Amino acid sequence: MRRLVNFLVAALLFTCAAVAADRTVVVVLFDGFSPFMLEGVAAPNFDRLQREGASSRHLVPSFPTLSMVNHTTFETGCWPAYHGIVANEFRDPVMGPYDTKADRADAAWRTGCESMWQAAERQGAPAAVFNFVGRWSSTAGKQATIINDEVPWKDHEDDDTILAKTAQALEDSHIRLIALYFDYPDSVAHGDGVHGGKTKDAVAKADTVVGRLMTMIKALPKDRQVDLVIGADHGMTKVDKVINIDKLKALHHFDAEVAYGSGSAMLYLKPASDAARVARALRRYHATFEVYRKGHFPAYVHIGSGARVGDLLLITRPPYAFEGSELMKPDIAARTENISGPPIYEPQVKWFNAMHGFKPDVVAMHAIFYAWGPGIAHRRIKQLDMIDVAPTVLHLLDLKPGNRSGGKTIDLTH
Repeated sequence: MRRLVNFLVAALLFTCAAVAADRTVVVVLFDGFSPFMLEGVAAPNFDRLQREGASSRHLVPSFPTLSMVNHTTFETGCWPAYHGIVANEFRDPVMGPYDTKADRADAAWRTGCESMWQAAERQGAPAAVFNFVGRWSSTAGKQATIINDEVPWKDHEDDDTILAKTAQALEDSHIRLIALYFDYPDSVAHGDGVHGGKTKDAVAKADTVVGRLMTMIKALPKDRQVDLVIGADHGMTKVDKVINIDKLKALHHFDAEVAYGSGSAMLYLKPASDAARVARALRRYHATFEVYRKGHFPAYVHIGSGARVGDLLLITRPPYAFEGSELMKPDIAARTENISGPPIYEPQVKWFNAMHGFKPDVVAMHAIFYAWGPGIAHRRIKQLDMIDVAPTVLHLLDLKPGNRSGGKTIDLTH
């Protein structure tokens, strides 16, 4: 009897391993997709994902809740202190400024963490990656078996092309991981708002992409095991007031380079600046924003205190956002209200509507998450962190997390 039990257990374990070894996972990252954006939009495919698979309205981004930070956190499972992308723009004492789209796409800027496709490839699971940052490196070449070319975003391949390449990758049973990135709704929501007409159109467009992927997967031979995992890098929220850092510099007599993040900002003070004095001056605005010196950041920040991090970190909450002349068109920057007057104000002429970059505990920063496919249970996940996505995807493939991953595996089977 014991031999029979042992045989059955061994057979079950072999079967599970075989299923995982034959499984493919398609991972989709939408940009700036808050669950609130689905309100009032016909989204039958997202509805189906929720009805048939696992889902959450609370995929919590890492701080700052910015795109490049969380694209990298999503794909690596590492905190920014380890993957090195600490803001949408920063400076490195050796590599220089990280401030162009080419920099942001380049995996050479990461500091030791593997993307999910690098970890998969290292463990013998080939990957195809389309439009994601970090699919190529200026020092090490392409980071997956199949990638599309890195071009200026205005020349990037359209959705039809990307989905056609996805269909080709799905036909190759050797490709185990397929990762896709789409730049909406973020690309329109900053100007149009969370519930604007263009934003709703972008959400409907995302729903169409999801439907096409589900149709592709369903059309595969029945012995193909393909799961679909969908997330976003951050949410969005309405803002209408400005904290003008140019005015703060003039009022309090300090000079600094600024890494703007809407809900946060890092100040790189000029040499010989008195950081303590500047921090004291800025703390008089404590009712509107918080000020932290490097090395004394709150625990939730997770950006470390390395050379890429500014001397001071400023953090605000909606409806405020940090702004400066660098972010304004010349005619807007030249308006009197943006040159003189109080540093904290509601501009009469706005160049923004919805923003992000705030603390992760601002619920509007939370993003969508869905998982659907064979072996994935119908369940609502109360909350998961951005660092949990990569190890969860790799677990579905029966692979180990990438190096320095800080995330946990989310059980999608119960």
